[in-house]
Amino acid sequence: MECRISLTVVIFMCLYVRELSPAEGNRLVRIARKGSNPVSVRRALVVLASAQRMKVPEIARLYHLSEEHVRHVIHAFNEKGFEALQPRYGGGRPRTFTDEERAGIIELAQTPPKVLGLPFTTWSLSKLKQVAEQKGIVRSISIETIRVILSQADITYQHTKTWKASNDPEFESKKNESSRCTTIHPRTDE
Repeated sequence: MECRISLTVVIFMCLYVRELSPAEGNRLVRIARKGSNPVSVRRALVVLASAQRMKVPEIARLYHLSEEHVRHVIHAFNEKGFEALQPRYGGGRPRTFTDEERAGIIELAQTPPKVLGLPFTTWSLSKLKQVAEQKGIVRSISIETIRVILSQADITYQHTKTWKASNDPEFESKKNESSRCTTIHPRTDE
């Protein structure tokens, strides 16, 4: 049996930021010292360290960053300049519901329930959820998501207040007179 050992020579190229002008260097130092955005400050420090010919692994150890991130910052600065120092936020999770589904919920919320043959006069969020799912506007949706969709469309709902009704002809005059039934006790000063 024959054993062969092969040696592979790997040559690493060092990655550095492009040559900086004195004005760029001063601007980077100003951002690093007085910047208000911590992401921009950290990226300016990475660029300055690279301009001083520090290698990527050294920069990564110094600023507690991954080597991949350091390389990304250097490449981005070489391509875009100071624009690369600004963070790009993703904007959160993509929307779950399409614009058509959102429009359907908004249209349903603006349609009086009686017009649809429903046995109530005003929408609650739970009723809106139930009807939207029954009509196939959406397969499933939470009450909070309905609240957000309606809020974005400037549609607000208050909790419905229920009022008691009576067959008593004097109901209107009696309903606000409950204070007469209570006894008012005089205050005692201690």
